[in-house]
Amino acid sequence: MSTDSPRPKSLAARFIKVVLAVSIIALVVTLLPWSDTISWEGRDGGSYSVSGKIEGDWKTASVQFLMDAVHVAEAGDLPDWTISAAESGHLLDLSRDGDLVYTALNGADVMGTSTDWDPGMFTVFASADLGYIGLAMVLFFIAMLFAVTRWWRLLGLVGCKTTWRNTLRLTYLGLFFNLVMPGLTGGDVAKAVIVVREHPERRGNALMSVIVDRIIGLMTLALLALVVVLIVGEPFGFMQMPLVGFAVAGCGGALAYFNQPIRRAIRFDKLLDKLPLGDKLKALDEAAHTYFSHPVELGIGMLLSLGNHTVAIVAVWTLGLSFGVPAGEVSLFDYFAIVPVANIVSSIPIMPMGFGVGDYAYFKIFTEIGASGALGTAVSITFRLCQLLLSLLGGLFLLAPGARVKLDDLEAEVAEAEKVGA
Repeated sequence: MSTDSPRPKSLAARFIKVVLAVSIIALVVTLLPWSDTISWEGRDGGSYSVSGKIEGDWKTASVQFLMDAVHVAEAGDLPDWTISAAESGHLLDLSRDGDLVYTALNGADVMGTSTDWDPGMFTVFASADLGYIGLAMVLFFIAMLFAVTRWWRLLGLVGCKTTWRNTLRLTYLGLFFNLVMPGLTGGDVAKAVIVVREHPERRGNALMSVIVDRIIGLMTLALLALVVVLIVGEPFGFMQMPLVGFAVAGCGGALAYFNQPIRRAIRFDKLLDKLPLGDKLKALDEAAHTYFSHPVELGIGMLLSLGNHTVAIVAVWTLGLSFGVPAGEVSLFDYFAIVPVANIVSSIPIMPMGFGVGDYAYFKIFTEIGASGALGTAVSITFRLCQLLLSLLGGLFLLAPGARVKLDDLEAEVAEAEKVGA
């Protein structure tokens, strides 16, 4: 392994990433509701909200609620009866969009109408349906098989022949490195290193297969989200312009890159000759043109991506069911806009597997469309934990007897690849 000390630029970049990661996680923690809350319309016409603890299953049509005496005492603007109710520990009887009933020693009294309640993070996770989470795990695995098949076809297209099983192994190794590399797609660096090692005679083609695989996945994800957002309209209007910009930039950049008149006008080939890594970049350029000259295969790749994303989105929807996300607030169709956008944001290389960044994205999107930010964050965190379990399976390939990739050597090469890109 290399003993060279990190460059100052690399250290500064890592420090900035750490600061950003800590800041984002701190922001998410401060925004999340940790206590259960109820809200109601009082008989005096006022709107009130108080924190406390939901007794029983919060997903049912009616619950009981124990108010937080400290919160009630500090709030100051709540009705007088709430103080005695909180201090005496009496439970409030609530029905969704119905009445709030305070049962005191002398009988029941209706204290408000149009009641509603929202669980805090602890309540959300405590009431998760493990059956749905198990189903989501199965769906995530099936979704990954679409991605494996897509990359396997792309490898074969540029002469990097390998078996589908070996492509599955390489994919799992990439997932394993997602545990330590920033971004939801951080493991692509490890995949690139491994596949280049296995095809030294076609290094450029092997590396470009990883790049094209990721581009196809991201562009399909963005186009899927854009179509859904344009169909649904509100409340996803805030997503339209960023998605249009992302799609236009991606498609426009690709068309410009492969446009021969533009390449000749800017003397693209001569520009590559002048760059320090000109020979390697030329090999990548030739591999990219190989893919561009096979539009049918690129179309198949996009269809496989669509299958991958569709199954993964259904899996995330299943996680929503496990936490009781109301179908009236977030439908299955809504997830086809939420998940792609949140996953694109999660790809920003700040934290491994997109933790923090992706969680904030889910929290923000859920709250923007009028749903519970706590439920959105719970879905996001559990989604990443499911990916974590799948990623850990990649370690088995490194521990298997006779494994072709040694962990220490691979870590060193991945670190070197990161240095070059820094």
